[in-house]
Amino acid sequence: MIELRASGLSRVMKCAGSISFIDLPEYESGVPAQEGTAAGELLQAMLEQRNLAPVVGTHAKNGFPFDADMKFHVTPIAEDILTRASGGVLCETEVTIYSTNAVVKGHSDANFVSDGKLYVDDLKYGWKIVEVKENWQLLAYAIGEVIRRQQVFDTIVLRIHQPRQHHEDGSTRTWELSYNELMSYYDKLLARLEVLASGSKELVTGPHCKYCPAAGHACPAFNRAYHSALDYVMSDFKQDDITEETLAFQLNQLDRANDILKIKKDSLSDLANYRIKGGSIIPGWMSQESFGHRKWKPGVTPEVIKMLTGKNIIKEEMLSPAQAEKLGVPKDLVKNYSESYFAGMKLVKGDSGKLADKIFNNKEKS
Repeated sequence: MIELRASGLSRVMKCAGSISFIDLPEYESGVPAQEGTAAGELLQAMLEQRNLAPVVGTHAKNGFPFDADMKFHVTPIAEDILTRASGGVLCETEVTIYSTNAVVKGHSDANFVSDGKLYVDDLKYGWKIVEVKENWQLLAYAIGEVIRRQQVFDTIVLRIHQPRQHHEDGSTRTWELSYNELMSYYDKLLARLEVLASGSKELVTGPHCKYCPAAGHACPAFNRAYHSALDYVMSDFKQDDITEETLAFQLNQLDRANDILKIKKDSLSDLANYRIKGGSIIPGWMSQESFGHRKWKPGVTPEVIKMLTGKNIIKEEMLSPAQAEKLGVPKDLVKNYSESYFAGMKLVKGDSGKLADKIFNNKEKS
C-alpha cells in the first residue's frame, strides 16, 4: 500500500517519479517550517477557543515564540473564519482517501460550513507564493472532508491565507468549485493513484520542480534539463536573419532555461543553508538571516510617535485605482475617472493566432 501526504500531492500529480524522492529531507525544515507550524498552532487555538486572544503560552510546542508579528498576521484570519462559520470550526481534522493500493492522508488547517458552502482553509505563513487554483493539497482536504462528512455541498470554497507575502489577488485567495467539479478532480486523483500503484516512475520536469527536494541533485530528469538549458544558453546562434518561427522557438527555449536555472539555484541554496545550519562549511558561501521591511509594532499609533517626537508621520494620499476597486468603488466609475500612461512595449507570451483572428474579425465587422 502506497501512502502519500496531501501536502506533497501536487508534485506527484505532475510527476509520478517524484514518489521516489518523498523520503528526501525538506531543506526548509529549519526556522521557516518551525515558524509556520507555530503560526498554525496559534490559529488553531484562536479558532478552537473562539477567542482572538487565546489562552496559550509564550511559545509553541516546537519552541518557536508566539511573537507580536505572528499574532498581528494570524488574528485577522481567525476573525474572518469565526465570523463566517455557521457552526463550529474543525481544525487539524484528519482526512483519508483510499484507492485500491494507495492512500492519501492529511490534516486541514480549518474547515467549516457557511451558508451551505463547505470552506476548506489553509494557512501558508512562508514567503513562497502558493496559488489556490488546482492546489492538490487543498483539493485532497476537500475531497477527504466530503467523504468524512458523507455530505453533498453545492459549493466548495478553497482558500489560501498567506498574510506576509504580497500577491496581486490579496493575502487570501479563493477558488470555488461545484460538487461535480470536485468529484471530477477526485476521479483524476484516483486514476493517478492507480498509475502510482502500478509502479510507474516516469519523471516529468516543469514548474512543479521548484517544490521538489530532488531538483538540486537527486533527479536525473531535472539534471538533464538543467545541463541542456546551460548548453543552450551558452551556445552561439545567429539572430540577424532568423525567421519569426525561429525567433519564437528561441524565446520559448530561453524562457524555459531561465525557469530551470532559477529552480536549480533555489534548490541548491536551500541545500546549502540546510548543511551550513548542520555545521558544514560551503567554501565562499555563508548563511545569514533575511528580514522583510520594518513596520510598526501593534499598538504603535501616529499619535504615540507625535507625542514622543513632535513629528507628524501621517501621510495623506489618494488610493490607486486598483486599491479603490478592492475597497469597493465600482469598476465602471474607476474606469471613467482613471487612465493608464504608455510605459513602453513589453514582450509577453500569448496566442498570436487568436489575437490575429480577433483583430481581423473586428475589422470585418466594422
